[in-house]
Amino acid sequence: MSTDSVNEFWDWAVGRYEDRLVRDALLELQETAGLTILEAMFLAWLGRRGQVISGSEQRRIREAITPWVEGVVLPLRQQRQAWTDKKSMMINRRYLLGLELEAERALAHLLINSLTILDAETGSPSDIDQNLVLIPELADAASRAGVTDMLAR
Repeated sequence: MSTDSVNEFWDWAVGRYEDRLVRDALLELQETAGLTILEAMFLAWLGRRGQVISGSEQRRIREAITPWVEGVVLPLRQQRQAWTDKKSMMINRRYLLGLELEAERALAHLLINSLTILDAETGSPSDIDQNLVLIPELADAASRAGVTDMLAR
């Protein structure tokens, strides 16, 4: 694992996620289609770097991250959301948010470790789209085009 790659990806993903329009659109797809946001961001990041992956590589990514997403990330998110309207749980909710962020950071490590990360080249929006088309939750061409556009900037 390259710590540099993890840090580069994480910094890029956090920077993109700080854009309110990007965040809101990705959260909507997370809620409506079950998108794993960091997975989509990872594939977009690879495309921006000129690395287009294959279907078998995407399957390898899914195999690497699914146990963590289902066993850690989703339960933390679900509990945090369950406490959203409970004032008595506000401190616990903030604590869970911190844990959820750490779980996402661990997910970034799993993503980076699932593939060989090639040296960066200049990628294009079509490289991003070629990667994102492999995510079943982005099968809708219009949704995928929106994500490609947002993450290509």
